[in-house]
Amino acid sequence: LPAPDEIPPPAPIGTDDTSVGGVAAQITQYLLGPGDRLTVTVFGQPDMSGEFEVDGSGQLTLPLVGAVDAGGLTVTGLTESLTTRLASDFLVDPQVSIEVLNYRPFYILGEVKSPGSYAYVAGIDVRQSIAIAGGFTRRAWTTDVTIVREARDGRRKFVASIDAIVLPGDTIVITRRVF
Repeated sequence: LPAPDEIPPPAPIGTDDTSVGGVAAQITQYLLGPGDRLTVTVFGQPDMSGEFEVDGSGQLTLPLVGAVDAGGLTVTGLTESLTTRLASDFLVDPQVSIEVLNYRPFYILGEVKSPGSYAYVAGIDVRQSIAIAGGFTRRAWTTDVTIVREARDGRRKFVASIDAIVLPGDTIVITRRVF
């Protein structure tokens, strides 16, 4: 791992703000990706509405519309994109609503008792994710962690406290302390 001074600071979505408003702001800016399950509602069009999952290539496949790029967009961005597409080809003044049903999992690696993939829970912090993974091993560095997070400009790696908020798709790396 690079030294802490070589790691760029987190993007705005990666702030360590643990307040309720901070969590809400991070989820609002959350970028959709493979594994996210969404409810898409097109008002007055039950055949075009339903539950859909973003596939491995970042696409959402909807009836009549076909594949729509969803990966890397916010819920608001996807809503605008889908509304534009429906207005140009299918409906007059479509009203679209999108809600995230299930976020993709987060991952925790390194010096925890059960590293792996875990279901995301809104508002979870690193400390809670460590507890879900069985706690630290006896060799773990327990004050700071490395988080790898998808951002608009690619993957970002940064050092965070164990009170930092975890977002869906994050990879948390617990390093080994040096004796």
